[in-house]
Amino acid sequence: MLLPMLLAALPVWAIEDPGEILKRLIEAENNNRERASQYTYVEQADFFRFDKNSQPRKDRSETHQIVFVEGKPYKKLVARNDWPLEANEQAREEKKLQRIAEERLRQRRSRLYKYVSMGSYKDLLTLFDNRLVGEEEIRGRKTWVIGSTPKEGRVPANAHEKEVLSFEQKLWIDQSDHQVLRSVYTVVGHHIVFMPGTTMTWEFEKINEGAWLTVSGVIEGRLQFARSIKPAVRTEYRNSNFQKFDVQSTISMNP
Repeated sequence: MLLPMLLAALPVWAIEDPGEILKRLIEAENNNRERASQYTYVEQADFFRFDKNSQPRKDRSETHQIVFVEGKPYKKLVARNDWPLEANEQAREEKKLQRIAEERLRQRRSRLYKYVSMGSYKDLLTLFDNRLVGEEEIRGRKTWVIGSTPKEGRVPANAHEKEVLSFEQKLWIDQSDHQVLRSVYTVVGHHIVFMPGTTMTWEFEKINEGAWLTVSGVIEGRLQFARSIKPAVRTEYRNSNFQKFDVQSTISMNP
């Protein structure tokens, strides 16, 4: 009778298996991917620098229209500091878009097209130790909170694993839809761009009772360009104006 008594003394969330929660997340994300790829949106990015008192001061902003080019998302610059681009810069952006479309078409035909990513949720099952640290309500939705740390002693097998294992992760996973509402990545190891302690926080919402999409994010920490150049930075992202779009009607160089 000792074991049932011990289980009864634990909070309900404590007996959930984090591995099973992650497996449900992976399945839900696979189902969500196609729906999410049907939305275009506007991304507003505000860039901050830190003054001598370590206070963030807004330096500039950029607005991008997220469109599909050869079936993949592409950020098209449409404004700086809330002002539309001048005609000559608009023309340069159009030429850039055409060049990217041509490059992606060549890469797709040669099968060289690759993503740069911080890993997938599947990587959590193989490269990380995962623990359920509690449950929390976010914007009226109940979530499981899972903390993931790189497996101790794990030697990266390739460049992908080396990059992924430079982060700790924390996920808030919706208990009903099994989707991530919030994610926090913290640099804890050697990373080619970010110094340890840098954090990336992303917020997700269900759009039009359909796809789960990123609605905001913050990157804060230090970049590293050389041994002596490690500027403190903060960038805030806000996504809006989500519109469903036929992914088959993407910008393409095909006739």
